[in-house]
Amino acid sequence: MARQPNTPVIEELRERILSGYYDHTAFLPSERRLAEELNVGRGTIRIAIRELQQENLLNRVSRRGICIVKENKPPRLERIMIRCPNRLQRDAHEFFGLLSALCLAASERFIEVVLTFPRCQSADIKDLTRRYRESNIHGIISIEECEHLDILKREGVPAVVVNIERPSELVHCRVDFRTAGRIAGTYLLNAGHRRIGILTGNPANFIYKEMIAGFRGALAEEEVYLDQSFIVEVNLRNDPRSELRRLLSSQERPTAIFATRDYRAEFIWQTCRELNLKIPEDLSVIGYDNVSWAGAATEGLTTIIQPLEELGSTALTLVSDYFEKGVPPESVIITPQLIERSSVKTLNLKD
Repeated sequence: MARQPNTPVIEELRERILSGYYDHTAFLPSERRLAEELNVGRGTIRIAIRELQQENLLNRVSRRGICIVKENKPPRLERIMIRCPNRLQRDAHEFFGLLSALCLAASERFIEVVLTFPRCQSADIKDLTRRYRESNIHGIISIEECEHLDILKREGVPAVVVNIERPSELVHCRVDFRTAGRIAGTYLLNAGHRRIGILTGNPANFIYKEMIAGFRGALAEEEVYLDQSFIVEVNLRNDPRSELRRLLSSQERPTAIFATRDYRAEFIWQTCRELNLKIPEDLSVIGYDNVSWAGAATEGLTTIIQPLEELGSTALTLVSDYFEKGVPPESVIITPQLIERSSVKTLNLKD
């Protein structure tokens, strides 16, 4: 008597095929591998495959194996274009960290990555639209840059911005900068600090505006208020060390400073050496990013980590959902985490 089909095995294989479980390959695993996975005999697998061939889900290819019929496979992201910034200066460590995270996440999902460093943004957008229409690429991830990407959105091209540092209606993923500021403020308060300064970029820029707002909010909850004279701004026109020297030479100098980028914390270290101040004995320091200053770990900088791997993986998930579902997904804001080292001193009441 002929062996009867094993219905649960057939249903399991059918579900795997239709759900995209095997979307990284055109072929099923071997009969032996499937039998091991489903804990049945190879004969049972052979009968199940025959049934699914009759449903036009599978096709046997001579000398190659059992092929999944292409029309039954769901749309799948197979090749993405990563748009890289034109100029890399201080942000090079951040860029390469993000790029590495994106490529690692893509390799784990069998997605091919193509890089572009566009010279002309508008011409690049036209080329990307054309390549998407020709199915040469299936989606775009832009590292930080969002200029002209609204055109891609109107054209229905799946595009995501990763690590954006400004407000945007484009699909993006970024760090929760306000929470980063709150974490810094709360940590210093819990260590007993009340005279607290901040070394920041342009406070009008979204990223620093958000960090300062979160920082102020955490302090205000404990009725501690940020002294305006304790705010030092770093920009292209000034050397922050001169302003830091003024601040740290004061008799009422802060006992702690939040540097809104780790590379700015290096300025604090340099200035403290000039003034014979010790970190953290004379001044506590906390930073943000764990990326931009190569010496941060060696010097013991406590900092709030910019989660590059999570940003990369999230961006890939967003562009994949965008392509496969055909509608823009919700943007994602990622909460950063603190890494404690040795640059913050816990004050005694007498301090």
